[in-house]
Amino acid sequence: MNSQRDPHDVLGVRRGASRVEIRAAYRRLARKVHPDVDDGRHSDEMAALNEAYRTLTSEPQRAQGTTQTRPHADHTAPTPPPTVISRPVSFPWRGVVITSAVGAAAIVVLSLFAGPQVDSPPDGVIQSGSCVVINEALFAVEVPCDQAESEVVKQLVPLDAVCADGAPGFLDQLGMGRVCLE
Repeated sequence: MNSQRDPHDVLGVRRGASRVEIRAAYRRLARKVHPDVDDGRHSDEMAALNEAYRTLTSEPQRAQGTTQTRPHADHTAPTPPPTVISRPVSFPWRGVVITSAVGAAAIVVLSLFAGPQVDSPPDGVIQSGSCVVINEALFAVEVPCDQAESEVVKQLVPLDAVCADGAPGFLDQLGMGRVCLE
């Protein structure tokens, strides 16, 4: 079988044959000329048979009714795929800046309407400005500042140090250091 022959002649089908008829003819002939059947003697015939089947079953060639065995035999270049122009992806800085500005403005406005800060109750941790009383064991204990006999802590120093005015200070009840009073 010559590959330059008409694909209809190679497969032995009439012009306008259906896909089912083309497939049946191809399979019938492939059983006869397949290289595995006759130790490779019909490999050229099988190649021509494959080319004819491919030509007749491809949609563009069937629609044109062409009998050419090679695609693009008229040497026309295939149309390139359309070019897609897209912008590079960027971070939405404008949205981040606007959101930050609105958040900052909300914090400022809310702070204007907030009431005065309420003194927190004693938490047991003594620091400068805390109010304390000295108990019988000479330990400083934090108390609310509205008690009459409370004193204000001026400074908290390490256990082995003395206060700035030379006074020995009082031990913190938690053992954090020495309390220097005003």
